[in-house]
Amino acid sequence: MKINQQLKIKQNQSIVMTPQLQQAIKLLQLTNIELAEYVENAKLENPFIKEDLNIKKIEINEQKTSDVLENTKQNEDPLKINSDLEMNNSFDTHISERSFEKDNTTIKNNFENKNTFLSEVIENTVSNKISLKEYLTNQITLSFEKKDQSVAISLIDYLHPSGWLIHPVEDIAEELNKPVNYIEEIIQHLQSLEPIGIFAKNLSECLKIQLKEKGVLNETYQVLIDNLTLITKGKIKTLTKLCKIENDKIIQMINIIKTLNPKPAENFIDEPLSISEPDIIVSKTNKGWKIDLNRSTLPTIDLDEDYISEISNLNLGGDDNEFTANKIGEAKWLQKAVDQRNKTILKVASVILQKQISFFKHGLSHMKPLILKDVADAIGMHESTVSRVTNSKLILTDWGLLSLKEFFSAAIPSSEESDKHAASAVREALKKLISTEVSSKPLSDEKIADVLSNQGIDVARRTVAKYRDMLSIPSSAERKRRSKLNKLLSTG
Repeated sequence: MKINQQLKIKQNQSIVMTPQLQQAIKLLQLTNIELAEYVENAKLENPFIKEDLNIKKIEINEQKTSDVLENTKQNEDPLKINSDLEMNNSFDTHISERSFEKDNTTIKNNFENKNTFLSEVIENTVSNKISLKEYLTNQITLSFEKKDQSVAISLIDYLHPSGWLIHPVEDIAEELNKPVNYIEEIIQHLQSLEPIGIFAKNLSECLKIQLKEKGVLNETYQVLIDNLTLITKGKIKTLTKLCKIENDKIIQMINIIKTLNPKPAENFIDEPLSISEPDIIVSKTNKGWKIDLNRSTLPTIDLDEDYISEISNLNLGGDDNEFTANKIGEAKWLQKAVDQRNKTILKVASVILQKQISFFKHGLSHMKPLILKDVADAIGMHESTVSRVTNSKLILTDWGLLSLKEFFSAAIPSSEESDKHAASAVREALKKLISTEVSSKPLSDEKIADVLSNQGIDVARRTVAKYRDMLSIPSSAERKRRSKLNKLLSTG
């Protein structure tokens, strides 16, 4: 066998992810808040970046609005380093019943109103909330002996969001290195705190603690509470036999139980409240639709041109010159990448507005089927780019704050020769049907499917059941049972 060495040239294609390309992809996925944090970190590492979170002066795109979609089709993917994409960070779409000129004053006022509204929501919400731990800790420091306070405060961390202490006491005692009977005594004392029912180990104990506080807990109530499942099943006669009282009396007791709070902690928050800010704002003007990035959270990147000029005039050599050149290059690239990220988001939002114009006019029931490919084809980009843009982004509309992902929905066939229906619109139609049904004669899944079919929506019974479960709506049998119980209680 002959062994020898040979040199061969082989050509193949592969995708090389440069650091700049990786950065551009990452920026596409960030929300405005995350981008602001990213830019702040970049500023700390790069002396040539001036970062300012103040709202920039709104630049008006003088191009006719009817040309917007055409321009978005002609531009290349912004992830390409040599892209020449030029578009402002806000523009009016061409979706208007008539052509109109941009009004800088109107736009500015619109932003101020939106931002004022958001600020008021956050301030009002936060001002009316207090953490449960803070509320309980204040009471513990006043009502517990000093030697027991640290253990009592530690038990707060074991509470379920409902306010119940469902963690096994034995495990708690072991973790805190305390005797079980001592932990039980502390819990007993904690159950006397407000909100009444806190630190109960289950629903039954929670209700009993509240009835005891009201001074009405007796043996009859205890039997009633121990058989709560019979109430949900509407078996009032069985309850009257177990409690050994008349039907009218049992109804009165049930009505009192209905006034109790099964989840004492539900009016408190465990962490500082966080309200998400929109990344995109869509508003209706008297001349058309307006799409803008939320400038109150959108960072801008300005280069420190004076410093760059000063450094350039110095005759630095060797490593110093290479360092400054690299940092200046990084700053310029980041500025360009953020600008392209913003323009890409606006392009995607513009197409979504065009495709889902019925939703923006009339609400969720008019949502149309839409897939990533539809948007990608409209703007001449890859589906993965559109997916990254829509990831985690929030848009403020007249119908509330929504995720961009919510505008993409599967298509439900039409029973007639008409447009297909979005799954989200079908769920909205189902919800409206059930909300208007006669409570004593709830619609079955099969009947709902028939009604939707008459409305032009071809949907199977099992699909109705699936959507109903997604909306946390009980079955027709359960809805009928609840209606019967409510009627019985109201007449009692």
